[in-house]
Amino acid sequence: MSSTSANVRSRGEKFTPRIETKITREIPAAHNPYLVRQSRLHGYDHLELMRDHELSDVIFLLFRGELPDHHERQLFRRLMIGLINPGPRHPATQASITAGVGKTMSVNVLPIALSIFGGEFDGAATVEDAMRFLRRASRKPARDCAESDATQLPGFGTLYGDPDPYAEKLLYTLVDEQAGKILRWAAQLHEALRSGHLGILKSGLCAAVLADLGFQPRQGNGLMQLMAAPGLLAHGVEFANKPLTSMLFEPDDCYEVAYACTPARQSAEPTS
Repeated sequence: MSSTSANVRSRGEKFTPRIETKITREIPAAHNPYLVRQSRLHGYDHLELMRDHELSDVIFLLFRGELPDHHERQLFRRLMIGLINPGPRHPATQASITAGVGKTMSVNVLPIALSIFGGEFDGAATVEDAMRFLRRASRKPARDCAESDATQLPGFGTLYGDPDPYAEKLLYTLVDEQAGKILRWAAQLHEALRSGHLGILKSGLCAAVLADLGFQPRQGNGLMQLMAAPGLLAHGVEFANKPLTSMLFEPDDCYEVAYACTPARQSAEPTS
């Protein structure tokens, strides 16, 4: 009788004996190598960063490998505040509220909300594509780009059938005389798209700022999720102690029960 077991062979790959990263250097404790005695982030002592820098500075450092200068600090901080709260209209916030009011374990509220915020609709899924698009397209006039195919511009479009007015307000709050090339170009494209009833979205705004600050496109989606996380979590926790009736739910008179097929007719009684 032949064996049905698979013929397993080693691929001969040699894996690293330790994780090597440019981001973190940890000095182990003398009495236990699994414990950390000192930690450095891109060469900066972690405890000194706690004392001397803002949270946004250290996030910038983690991804860019260096601390921001004064202008970069201001722009990145303003972007983080601008995107910190998607608001109760956003599907991700509503998911957080539903998880909270449904008495979901608190540790799961934020992951649930972020999974929705990671989508394409008013979410973070298009930031990477938008960063690649902006870095490439900003070499030519914005109006030429708007006239080519305005419906295929990552980070631009409509929200619920109209341009997003609050994304526009965020855009002009961030654009100043020191704004970077890509952010200024994104503002020009936004203006050029007005005639087509289109405009910048929050994902496009995030992409433009991150591209100007030197972040890589692969970092964009996660950074936008990170920026929105506080507002998403806050709403879920707020509703954790509220009754189930505080969540959105359509009333009974909005439902109509219909059969997919007509009920079968009853057979006629047999004649004697």
